[in-house]
Amino acid sequence: MSNANQGFRSGNAFGRIANVGDNPIYSQGIKLEPGYLIRLRSRMHLVTAVEPLATDLFFSDTLNLGHTSSPEALNGTDATPLTQYGAHSIQAYYDIANGASAANVVGNILKPDYDSGHITFDDLEPFKGNLYHLCPTLPLQPKFVNVETGDWHSLNETSPNGGGTPIGFLGDGTAEHLTQVGTVSGKLYVKHPAGVPKFVLNEAPEGSSGTARNESNIEGISGFIDGSLSSPEAPNWDYSLWIEHGENNLPSLRFVNDSDEYLLDGRIRMIGWQYRILELTPEQVSIFKQRSGGRLRFKIINSTGLPVEGSMLADYFPK
Repeated sequence: MSNANQGFRSGNAFGRIANVGDNPIYSQGIKLEPGYLIRLRSRMHLVTAVEPLATDLFFSDTLNLGHTSSPEALNGTDATPLTQYGAHSIQAYYDIANGASAANVVGNILKPDYDSGHITFDDLEPFKGNLYHLCPTLPLQPKFVNVETGDWHSLNETSPNGGGTPIGFLGDGTAEHLTQVGTVSGKLYVKHPAGVPKFVLNEAPEGSSGTARNESNIEGISGFIDGSLSSPEAPNWDYSLWIEHGENNLPSLRFVNDSDEYLLDGRIRMIGWQYRILELTPEQVSIFKQRSGGRLRFKIINSTGLPVEGSMLADYFPK
């Protein structure tokens, strides 16, 4: 394990999933370089250094598992569905001893009904004078179907959330009947900064869809990122976050598993760069402008995204 806090975490359960895009991280040409001028919160800054950055943010769930020696098998509340993902692999993942009684175990394997709620990772705050540009990505997990029966989420009539058995990687035990049909992942919801919902519908920023089904309400939660939209192999920089110094600038992240599978790699990977930036005085900006022939080229960094309800008009009709 990489550190004492790693615990029972896979960190990279499947490596790179087959049949997904392999666009390079830098393909969209948004990396800043030393010497760039940027405008951040109406102030000019000079980029003096840059280095790549990647970090995994883990989400944990509690499962109930044990082991029987004869016949050798998993036991406990979550034993039946997790056996579908390989009984020996699950036993090794949680380091369950042979014959161990069922007990609660904690790791980043997430149940089908998992919802982390909004969490702030304090270590994501950069030092003063530093700026993070990070893209959230979610690992993809293989999704299989039993081609003989047509089942794709349960060998029983109920979903895994209701006690059924997911297809997992075992299917009905006959390899010739099992084929990969795609991938699944969790969903990530983001508030940034200071609790401001991002990537959401204006009329449903918190996912409110009403108490009754009708044609005017949206079912589910609006504004999410999943592995099909942004994966570690192909990060989507349209969803990237600029994180400044200060607790109010930290993103709040919510991870939800609304699939019928147990996610064996419950984490998000933040990929991007760390910049060292130097705020410039008006006099220094003037010098840069003079040396460039009176024409100052710079990039505008919007670290706060769109304004929230109640402040939108202020940008266009100030008092």
